[in-house]
Amino acid sequence: MRFPLRRFLAGGVTLPVALATVALLMPVSSILLGSFAADCGALNCGPGQATTFRQGPYFNHALPAGWLVVEESNTMLLLQSSDRSADISVTGIGGLKQLLTPEVFAFQRMAALRLTDVRFTSVVYIIPMAAYDGAAVMDVTYTAPTGRMRGLVVSNVATIYNRNVFDRTDGVMVLVGAKERGWDRYSNWLPEVALQAVHTGPNPFDTPRREAERASQADQMVSAHRDWAKRTWDELVAYRAKTQSP
Repeated sequence: MRFPLRRFLAGGVTLPVALATVALLMPVSSILLGSFAADCGALNCGPGQATTFRQGPYFNHALPAGWLVVEESNTMLLLQSSDRSADISVTGIGGLKQLLTPEVFAFQRMAALRLTDVRFTSVVYIIPMAAYDGAAVMDVTYTAPTGRMRGLVVSNVATIYNRNVFDRTDGVMVLVGAKERGWDRYSNWLPEVALQAVHTGPNPFDTPRREAERASQADQMVSAHRDWAKRTWDELVAYRAKTQSP
């Protein structure tokens, strides 16, 4: 497993820290999100279509028009386009007895999902979600049961110590992928959709949390998470445009 040279957001880039988990029951509502969302079951995979915010048993998340909720559990959310050309996976786990970087955590999670031939490029470190102390965004290619895929990974890890002695690593990964030849139709809007997902159930990703605190700050937590998601994506887009310009 090889990772490319690390790159960091720099040059005055600032990203807000948002809270990673929340307890909020929010009814489904349809809104127009000008910067993302589309029904890619048809030929139109561009931004600007209606997107629904859905509250499920464990996650509150954006759902592009025409997309399906394939799986939802305490450790996994899987959304898929109706033509199965693209999907969003949000998966996390707690209590790992290894010191892990965001890249290695993402690699292990993808292996656990039985995704093979995983290759990361263009690693950029970002400000993590609250309750996490390291995060990275990576371009990725991999092989799924539906074929060769291309996409983006956002990985957050928390290194937990007990009296200065390493105890465990907790982490959460967002994977956005599409069939390799079609990724360009999704790349400028689908990652921002994926980042909206926030775990709202008890003991998210099987990691204990202080439920009383989560409940008392529910509205603020959801708002902060969505603000983090939007600003993180906007800053990443601006950073890449700057570094890739001739």
